[in-house]
Amino acid sequence: MVTFAISLVLLILVLGFSFFTALRESQINSRQLALNKQVEIAGKDLQKHFEAMYEDMVFFVNNLEPWTYERTGNEQLAFEKRARRIFNNHRELLDTVVVTFPNDYVSFHFDRQNNFIKTVYEKNEDIPIPTGKIIDLHNATKGVGIQVRLNLARYFREELSNYYLGSLGQKLIWQDEVFSVFSDENEFDIVKLDDKTANTINREIKDGLKGYAKGNVFALGMGSESYRATIHYYPISLVPLTGTFAVVFTQDISNIGFDVYNTYFYLLLGLTILLAAVIIVLYQFINRIQVANSRLEQYSEEIQELFRRQSLLLQESKGFIYFQDETGKMTSVGDEVISVLGYDKKEFLSGFKEFVSREDKERIDGLIRQAKLTKEDVLETEFSFLKKSGDWIRVKIFEKFIYDDLGHFQGNVGICTDIQKKYEAEQELIKSENRLRAVLDSLPDLIFTYNYEGVFLDYYVQDRSLLIFPPEYSQGKNFREVIPEPMKSQLVDIFDKIINTGRSQTLEFEVNLPIGRRIFEARLFKLDDDRIISLARDVTAQKLWEKGLREAKEAAEQANRAKSEFLANMSHEIRTPMNGLLGIIGLLENTPLDGKQKEYIKVIRDSGKSLNSIINDILDYSKIESGMMELNPSVFHLKEELESTFKLFRGSIGEKQLDFSYQFAKDIPEYVFLDKEKLTQVIYNIVGNAIKFTPIDGTIKIDIGVEELMNDNIMLEFSVFDSGLGIPKDKIDLLTQPFVQVDGSNTREYPGTGLGLAISKKLIELMGGELEIESEIGKGSKFSFSVFGSSKNRVELKESNELQLSKSLGFSYLNMADSIPLKILLVEDNEINITFMLMTMEQLGYTIQVAKNGLEGVEKAKKDSFDLILMDIQMPKMNGLEATKEIKKMGHLYGAKIIGLSANAFKEDINAALDAGMDGYLTKPISVEDIAKVIKDTFDKNKKEA
Repeated sequence: MVTFAISLVLLILVLGFSFFTALRESQINSRQLALNKQVEIAGKDLQKHFEAMYEDMVFFVNNLEPWTYERTGNEQLAFEKRARRIFNNHRELLDTVVVTFPNDYVSFHFDRQNNFIKTVYEKNEDIPIPTGKIIDLHNATKGVGIQVRLNLARYFREELSNYYLGSLGQKLIWQDEVFSVFSDENEFDIVKLDDKTANTINREIKDGLKGYAKGNVFALGMGSESYRATIHYYPISLVPLTGTFAVVFTQDISNIGFDVYNTYFYLLLGLTILLAAVIIVLYQFINRIQVANSRLEQYSEEIQELFRRQSLLLQESKGFIYFQDETGKMTSVGDEVISVLGYDKKEFLSGFKEFVSREDKERIDGLIRQAKLTKEDVLETEFSFLKKSGDWIRVKIFEKFIYDDLGHFQGNVGICTDIQKKYEAEQELIKSENRLRAVLDSLPDLIFTYNYEGVFLDYYVQDRSLLIFPPEYSQGKNFREVIPEPMKSQLVDIFDKIINTGRSQTLEFEVNLPIGRRIFEARLFKLDDDRIISLARDVTAQKLWEKGLREAKEAAEQANRAKSEFLANMSHEIRTPMNGLLGIIGLLENTPLDGKQKEYIKVIRDSGKSLNSIINDILDYSKIESGMMELNPSVFHLKEELESTFKLFRGSIGEKQLDFSYQFAKDIPEYVFLDKEKLTQVIYNIVGNAIKFTPIDGTIKIDIGVEELMNDNIMLEFSVFDSGLGIPKDKIDLLTQPFVQVDGSNTREYPGTGLGLAISKKLIELMGGELEIESEIGKGSKFSFSVFGSSKNRVELKESNELQLSKSLGFSYLNMADSIPLKILLVEDNEINITFMLMTMEQLGYTIQVAKNGLEGVEKAKKDSFDLILMDIQMPKMNGLEATKEIKKMGHLYGAKIIGLSANAFKEDINAALDAGMDGYLTKPISVEDIAKVIKDTFDKNKKEA
């Protein structure tokens, strides 16, 4: 028994030392946990209060009015109340605030007696310049600003005073690798750490990492004495101040645990004294254990029966039953263990603790100890179990604790169930939720969730500068409390629609933020049966782009309208005198002339036609560019039409003595269906260019081929070869641009508008083909193009109106009135055109009446009945369109044919004339043949109607 007692004393000493070590480590760990939490709370509070001050100052400067001290009234009192309220809210941080107005400066501060001092300076006075940490805020729009001087030392001291670390703790502020201590007694002092610890902490703070370390802290004043401490740090950002800050708490751990050493000795003595009593009690205890074991065996037999009955159920639920005694030893396990874990009963009973991870084992042991202390009847928990196959599965245990009549623990019976599939499903759900949260956190949208009542539940925000107020402010509140009108009313309606219909809703709104006015587009929809989610995106840039696009489109349309109006006016102004010029020349040619006069007349006529061709080129290109040019296909004899066109160049070919030839492919159709006039114009332009730029004695060759397509459709292919000057390769692409020539100088040898090829290219594309140009300097050029059409093998061609007219009149218009009598009214305001028309009608044998504006024309039509009215379009007092409408309203004059005369050659002008009631339209300049044809057509129609 003595030996047992000595052994027991030694055991107590060992246990005492182990207890002391565990106690010391426990105290250190406990303080580390507390300091970790405190330093994080302190850092967040410092940052939060500083951000609140900065937001108040931004709000303050944005609401300043430049006339505050220039008007009388309550404006100054309200301004000073706001300033004092901000000082009261941030008293420990603010030192001095200087408010700058256009003509005044106002300074605010508290003096040492805690009086709120306000000083007003005029613009030309010197004001005290704040020193220390300064924040400058300006409102450039209103011309006001704020300079804020901060008392960071007082701010840190006041904020850190809220945290008690005990006599062994210190509160520091880290800034730019310097540790400063702030306490209730001292302003601040510098604290030094050993180099290794300091370097580690400096690096992690700069990387924005929180944490703790153990190291040596030197006493204040940087002396050589030091102590071992645990150091906890938390980086903070004081926007807009530059530099990095961190809150640092230290705790002296060099003497932790030794404060209980004195009492520990007396405790050891007391334990020794109690040893004898323990030995006595021990005998009784062993006896009781034997009794308890006997009872436990009895209980085990009863439980075994229960175990047998439940085994069938456990097989279905993938579980097994086990039994443990009061020491935790596994005494029995069900046969199902091998199907669940793969171990036989012997392997499980002997090594079950090895199949549980250390962490789970410590946790379960702690739960069992706690349940025994509180006399719990059952225990339920989950953990991972290692199967014999090497796989880890999740299991759930349910244990029933057994106590004797005196409340002593006798053992337990438990059920272990395989819940791996359920666990995997739960883990997958957690991963899915985490992935969803990661996606939401990465989205640029402002995302908020609400319940059906409109209470903010959660948020996902990347850029807080796009918010009216911080999201923390709204969390837990109803949006009706924080959202301003009119957005609040819109949200109320949207919430009602979403709840009632289940459909998503969109909302576009504008808000004024500190960063400027922003436009947002929000989409709201049901997240589940209890929540609604909103996704708002900043679409300011998109809206500005759309606005710019609309303005650009309007500007382009306005420019196009201006161009069309200009071309119409130019057409009228140029064609009107051209009408008189070419008309008079045509009349003059029918008078007796000598050879010299005929030569002069030919020069004038050719010059006028050249000028008219230039005008037509410009107007044609304008039509093509605006998409108003249309195809007018007809059936015609292809070879005859092309040969007629080539004959037009006989004079030029003869003058330059060119070798001009053309060749048709054998399978060229006799008749084709396409736009004859546009094809002729293209050939005229391209062949004319070839003749123009080919030197004397040069060669021009034209090949005409065909490619047959489906259903009689064909592609006519033209190639024009010339031995001209050639075109530089860098100039070829420019040739088809409008108003561009190879030689663009004013002294160029070959004049022209530069529109011929541009118009030809557009016309070729309009007819379904394309233009290709190949050229080499000094060797010549090849122009190839194709047009789409269809072939006609047999066709009946009617003679044209011009041919019929020529045959019927024998190409002579003299005294036409004898065979075609008509009563004619001319409505024209231009004297030259009136003279030309009178002379033309005189040659034709007609005496006509003249009205010099539309109003006069209507009056003459009321007084007399006419067979034909030649109506100008642009006239003073009343234009030709209005006059036509008035005349058509006269029932007795419905038989009169009204032909428009105008210099406007655009299709919309012609359509407007026909819509007004005109029966035809002639474009100036007008030839004698045109007038004769109109008279003949009018006579034939009247005769047919009669």
